[in-house]
Amino acid sequence: MPLEDNHESAAKDNKEENSTPSEDSEITFCWHCGADIKFQGQREYCANCHAPINEDIRSKIFTRSESATNIRCWRCGGTTSGDNCGICGSPLTKKGLEFLKKTPAIETQKEVTQRLAVYSPKDKQFKAIELSFDELKSAINKYMEVKDGHNSEAGPVFFVTRPEDVNYTFDKLRKDSLMTEKNLKIIIRNEQINPGIKEIVLRFFYWEPESAKDRYKFKNIYWNIGLFVATIVTVSIAGWQYSKSIYDSYFFQGRPALDIFLFTFSLIAILGTHELGHYSISRMKKLDASLPYFIPIPPLPGFQTLGTFGALIRQKEPFATRDDLFDIGIAGPVAGFLVTIPVFLIGLKMTYVVDINPDLINYNPADVPTIFLMDFMILIGQWLRIVPYFDPTMQTVVMSPMMFAGYVGLLITGLNLMPASQLDGGHTARAVFGGTAHRIVSLVISLLLVANPFTRYFGFLVLVMSFMQHPGAIDDVSKVHRSKYAYISIGYIIGFLCLPLPIELLKQLFQTWFG
Repeated sequence: MPLEDNHESAAKDNKEENSTPSEDSEITFCWHCGADIKFQGQREYCANCHAPINEDIRSKIFTRSESATNIRCWRCGGTTSGDNCGICGSPLTKKGLEFLKKTPAIETQKEVTQRLAVYSPKDKQFKAIELSFDELKSAINKYMEVKDGHNSEAGPVFFVTRPEDVNYTFDKLRKDSLMTEKNLKIIIRNEQINPGIKEIVLRFFYWEPESAKDRYKFKNIYWNIGLFVATIVTVSIAGWQYSKSIYDSYFFQGRPALDIFLFTFSLIAILGTHELGHYSISRMKKLDASLPYFIPIPPLPGFQTLGTFGALIRQKEPFATRDDLFDIGIAGPVAGFLVTIPVFLIGLKMTYVVDINPDLINYNPADVPTIFLMDFMILIGQWLRIVPYFDPTMQTVVMSPMMFAGYVGLLITGLNLMPASQLDGGHTARAVFGGTAHRIVSLVISLLLVANPFTRYFGFLVLVMSFMQHPGAIDDVSKVHRSKYAYISIGYIIGFLCLPLPIELLKQLFQTWFG
């Protein structure tokens, strides 16, 4: 037997006596503590020190040199990880046996039955919750009838009847003192358990809220700060590239320092406000989320970049309800849009009036996208005399860097509000229409984006993402508030008005085919 440790003499003598295999041989002393176990009954562990007695179990434990991951405990049957079971404390590895020797008296069987193993996505392991299965069942029964329930390998599972007021009832259950005290989050799904039979199923996971102190510790946000500083640098370089290109194309001297500053400040403000819209609503709903991560693009010789791929936040904690998913999804584009409009109009006021360059007169209008909202704001600007006066026979106007930043903001708003995949508009579609409709709409929208020459590459990316399932909210049974239907309509109208469309190309094709 693979035992090299020093034990008490009684245990040693017992091992020697039982070294010869025999069907009638009987273990009478515990190999670990030497206690007489002959009259303890049919147990797999010693009643005195709780060391495993079964030879197969002992062999498995001694052969594990590294911490176990997601295995079934030989004693309590719970799924756990580590050197010792997180539920009952029994050893799982050789190192765990060493701990057992230091702490021979571990929890009694009575204490084991008062704990539940619940998975913690943040820690990526199961947590032992000081809560019995019956206590959890009683908490659910206060709000709805529990048809059935059991403790599975993934934690407790309950089948419940559908409440009359689904949204109100599940909200009360989420806010129950037991759930908040034990940091339990509820996954609510309407699942098909048999052909033609669906049941509302409740599952649970553990999520300890992030403290404000930990949230803003430097070690947790240094990447956010570093990427933000790097993006300011790369966007400034992109602003210089754009400013230099219009200066050289139309042979005039602009305001380089001011133009670069206004372009950088405006684009960072649009992107930052967009992401802070997501972040602020997440925090308002007490969901953990990261601060914005800006994504810089280094300058590419001979190619005009924006200096950034945008920004994003990491939604650490799952969306609790469909309303949460909708509100957080739409908050970003709305916040960014509210900054984009004044940036564009101020940039319109700063438009450069320059002499016409004969080499740039001849261009195909089909190569220029139409953005309806931009054209409308230019008309408003002309009516309000925001646009500087110029002689159209000899002069033209050039988009100032700040106006260009506003133009980019319109594109970001339009593309993000498309009801597809994991885009912000896709989140709202998933919340309002559900998973099946979201997948169908995602495929249709992505194909339309691919067909649009101005969004083709973006459309391919969305098409690939459309084959990935959207997780939705953890409460996928409750519906969104009816006001969300009005908000989603307004959002999609704004998205369409900000989208680059091939209107001139369609006109030319129409004239070719039917003219």
